[in-house]
Amino acid sequence: MLRFIHGADLHFDRSFEGLTGLAPAASQRLSQINQEVLANIVEVACERKVDFVLLAGDTFHQSRPSLKAQGELLAAFHRLAKAEIPVYLIFGNHDYYDAQRYWFDFPDNVHLFTSSTVTSFSGAGQSGETYEITGFSYQERFESKNKLKEFPSRGSAVYQIGMYHGDPGGSQYAPFSLGEMREKGYDYWALGHIHVPTILSEQPPILYPGAPQGHTRKETEAGFVTYVELTPGSCHKEALPVASWLWQKIRLDVGHCRNQKELLAFLEAELTRLVIERPAFLQVILDQVTGDNQTMNALANGEVQEYLNQALWQQQPPRQIAKLQQAQRLTEKNRLPLPKNQVKRILHLYQDPEIFGDLLKELALHPVAGNLLSKDEQYQATVLAAAEQLLATDFLLEDEE
Repeated sequence: MLRFIHGADLHFDRSFEGLTGLAPAASQRLSQINQEVLANIVEVACERKVDFVLLAGDTFHQSRPSLKAQGELLAAFHRLAKAEIPVYLIFGNHDYYDAQRYWFDFPDNVHLFTSSTVTSFSGAGQSGETYEITGFSYQERFESKNKLKEFPSRGSAVYQIGMYHGDPGGSQYAPFSLGEMREKGYDYWALGHIHVPTILSEQPPILYPGAPQGHTRKETEAGFVTYVELTPGSCHKEALPVASWLWQKIRLDVGHCRNQKELLAFLEAELTRLVIERPAFLQVILDQVTGDNQTMNALANGEVQEYLNQALWQQQPPRQIAKLQQAQRLTEKNRLPLPKNQVKRILHLYQDPEIFGDLLKELALHPVAGNLLSKDEQYQATVLAAAEQLLATDFLLEDEE
């Protein structure tokens, strides 16, 4: 059996975006979060006694990482060296490789793919079973070539693993075909670049583990590395949480709050009792907000957010409001009119499978989306039903005179 950690898109030196109005202690904590995530990855690697760690690109966010960031990463690699755990690292589009940018020599347990030419490293796990890991690194911001053509077919090692930082649906970041990847006969493909955990294929396993730590409020699904147990012909995967802070979006209906006192008390109570597994940045959306000018101004200018964050920092686990906003509401006055019969005609037109299929020509060519579409017989009916519902919500449907 071969056991390893697959991580990617750590963006170790990236700052946190869109954070204002935090408690002072929380602001000071921000500078420590990336180091905590790195420590968590080292800890789970040691706890699981893995054969190696794979880092599939964009370990750094900057192409010229700071001396401080480099030193902290090297310290983590030295801790893995003490545990006799090798690291295999490729460089992505953010941290594309240039030897002159690094202040330190990487320790002997770290195996770097430093060329845009596909190369391989060989080794043996704790069980004595052999493996070969093949990959490449970016040497500039973009890579328009499909690098799969350079990957060799499966070799003589017991396990063959590919590392690939790219996007199957794009053109600037090493575009690739899922079919070509399968044809190589590898046992596992460790992907990087997409920050959302995404499994493209179960057999063979081809997947993105997602970013270990979200740095913006859009990255609510980030926070994991993938632990893998590989045996000839089978693969066990487990998403291990390593994020120091999570991002979470919640909606609160405050229509029952009759005044500013009730509103403030309700918000503090609801956010205090919110059950979270670890510290979290919260995007709080308020529905049915009413109040006088003082209340509305305090919500808009951050006064309420700052007050609540002081109190929420004391909770365990601590939580902070990253954004406090009012829900956008459509009213009868600002909904554009649309004739009902026109909606019916349009929806009826796209009930024709050929016309509907013509809309999806490009999407069907996508290696991931096309595969999903072919398996969903109800996709057309589902889309048309959802379209009808959206039209009824966003427009004021009227009978034609």
